[in-house]
Amino acid sequence: MVLIYAQIIIAAFMAAVNILIIYDLKNSGSTTLGIYISGMMGLMNILGYAIIVHYSILPLIFINAAYMSLGLFPVLTKKELRRKTGLLIFGLVMVLSEIAMGAFFIAWTFNHGVNISQAVENPWFAYVMLSEMAFSVLYRNRDENRKILRTYFSPKRNYLLAFLVMMALMPIAFPDNSAYVTASIWGTAVVMILSTVLIYETLYRQRLRKVQDTSLSLEMMIMFTFMMIGEFVYLIYFTWIVFDVSVVVGMVWFIYRSTGGKGGEETNYLNNQKWSFSFILLTFVMEWFMGSVLAIASGDLGTGASGFISSLILPWQNGGNIYVLYDAFDVFVSVTANPWFLIMMGTEMGILAVSKLIGSHNRENRVRIALMIGAYFIYSIYLPSFSSISSDLPHIPYMWSMGIGTLGPVTSSVLFSGIIGTYIVSAALSLMFGARQICSVTCTAPLMYQGTFYDSLKKYNRTSKLGRKTLTSKIKPWFRVTVISVSLFVLFSAIVSYLNSIGLISFSILGTDMSVLVYIVWFNLMWYIVFISIPFMGTYACVTQGWCYWGSFNQLMGYLGFFRLKVKDTSTCATCKTVDCASACPVGLTDMRASFLKKGSFKAFKCVGVGDCVEACPYDNIFFYDVRGFVKNRISRNPAKPKSVVSMDNFLENTRE
Repeated sequence: MVLIYAQIIIAAFMAAVNILIIYDLKNSGSTTLGIYISGMMGLMNILGYAIIVHYSILPLIFINAAYMSLGLFPVLTKKELRRKTGLLIFGLVMVLSEIAMGAFFIAWTFNHGVNISQAVENPWFAYVMLSEMAFSVLYRNRDENRKILRTYFSPKRNYLLAFLVMMALMPIAFPDNSAYVTASIWGTAVVMILSTVLIYETLYRQRLRKVQDTSLSLEMMIMFTFMMIGEFVYLIYFTWIVFDVSVVVGMVWFIYRSTGGKGGEETNYLNNQKWSFSFILLTFVMEWFMGSVLAIASGDLGTGASGFISSLILPWQNGGNIYVLYDAFDVFVSVTANPWFLIMMGTEMGILAVSKLIGSHNRENRVRIALMIGAYFIYSIYLPSFSSISSDLPHIPYMWSMGIGTLGPVTSSVLFSGIIGTYIVSAALSLMFGARQICSVTCTAPLMYQGTFYDSLKKYNRTSKLGRKTLTSKIKPWFRVTVISVSLFVLFSAIVSYLNSIGLISFSILGTDMSVLVYIVWFNLMWYIVFISIPFMGTYACVTQGWCYWGSFNQLMGYLGFFRLKVKDTSTCATCKTVDCASACPVGLTDMRASFLKKGSFKAFKCVGVGDCVEACPYDNIFFYDVRGFVKNRISRNPAKPKSVVSMDNFLENTRE
């Protein structure tokens, strides 16, 4: 008990000294003095550790003496480092000093030496550092009237608070307690999801600014990604070493930023493709590792290297260099196809979609967004993965995933009820309500594309080189070639799969059914590559470039059916100068106003009924028309028509005026 009290007193003293230094640094104090004092405490901890483990202490005494005397020179002569460099060095020295204290206390308690990992993986290091980090972000500067708590909420403050909560849940504080580690893994995942939403919502709300807190946002996401990689390595190789390094780096970064350290170049993500791409790519990498960690923690994927490999969805080849890419592909898609990855990703994207729903003023669009969120979790996650009827879904029309391709081979038992039935039901729905029933509601893509931050990226439809080539509703030759080629290839793979199932042929690709492999490549690899590439392709590339065969089928049915956009008064469109409807379209249908003026309606193969044009119209002039409008007009025998139709000649004349 005396030992614990002594350790508490020493830890409290060190924390108090560092807090005073932080307080001084936040008020533009001397970085040289802060580095000197923190380094001195670290050397004292190293000396105490050496005494406990019976190392030769004479060299350390000379080192301490030399440091204390020579280190005073820059302090007394007021030689200051550049503030950015000084704050970074101080953060590093401070964290290393606390690591030395952790090693000292563990050696003191158990009377034996420790390695660097053990010096980090203990509550002494973790919670003393947390107390210092909490002070650095919670307390005001001297020039703010010395008030203790800050009452305003800046992006920097919010980010650092979120990171502080993340660090408070670090599993290495009690690495030998399996229950604590498990709870910590799930807790850190929740914090990361909410923090990512915070970052994206902050950037979205600042989108009209010339510059934003882009550096800080990107740095924080890098820290989160690093920590998730650390948890993944632990679950595969049973070592915390990568996570230990991520914690140390994260703490140094936190102290540096919270004491006033500046980041790199600041910009606006909508005006810089590389920054937007970096955010999306980092988010996906973080989500992939987070999804794999949750899948392993839940038991869906095996723990340890051998258990993980044996639980992958494709056969592991392990046959030399020729199969390295295949095995890497196997690892990648086994995570992206896992329900826990979809849950984690859907939660993050769903919160952003809820934010868009709250900002929506059109009732039908609010209903569609609500259905989209619900469909993702019920149709894409609960029913196929957790429901009691999950094994029966392949035999139920409209439940067979993505038309032909799926995670199961094409067999006689599913051909008519599951596959053909799905095509019939989905075609009927698209004929009545348009392709929006798939591409804007039940598919997983709209949830990812339509949240606030990702929806704002539709600007790249107009500014990116490839995005500009997909503008307007015109169907270009290369688009037709892509749609037909992809559809024929998928049909061919389904035929091969069926012939395999009835025993006429025996063909597989590295032990995998061809139809299954096509589905996996399309929707667990290519889709994410396209999504990450939004800054270079624009949004909804699956629609505008025609590579999604299931979407193309329903777009064709929707084009042949009732769905279209209509306007209440074409003269309103004629006098509109902003053309917000075209700018808001996430598919890049920039020619809709011309159709409104000529026909009073707009119908296009690529229109999937997202409804952003309806929301953006400042005159509330655009509305949806589908089978409901057709029936209503038939019953009332008074078809709804636009109040006036403006000829193109009149429109051009008005435009010239």
